[in-house]
Amino acid sequence: MLNDMMKETVEESLKYVPRLINGIDDVIRLIDEGRYAETNSLLISVIDGLNWSIKAITLTMPFHGFDLDVEKVNESLNALMNGIENSDYQLISDSLNYEIKDILFGYMNHCKKGELN
Repeated sequence: MLNDMMKETVEESLKYVPRLINGIDDVIRLIDEGRYAETNSLLISVIDGLNWSIKAITLTMPFHGFDLDVEKVNESLNALMNGIENSDYQLISDSLNYEIKDILFGYMNHCKKGELN
């Protein structure tokens, strides 16, 4: 039963994470275009998506075996939050583009290799 729930959550996350990455790319594009009001609006959805994804990845770790580096995740999220608090859009863009997307791609690549437990 628990394995079925974990499997279902992993499958849902593998459908959702690519959409989240597309949303992150949209945020980065809006920042590049200087459209900060739209950035802020979309950023809220991206943060909600990150919250769900990180919880899903963490809770299903026994199923997929991906070693989520919690320290790296926390550092990346702290950098993102610092960017948001200081309206530092370059920091927001860099955190999303070079740190958070890397974590999400690492998870997807691990699962796509079929290295599930």
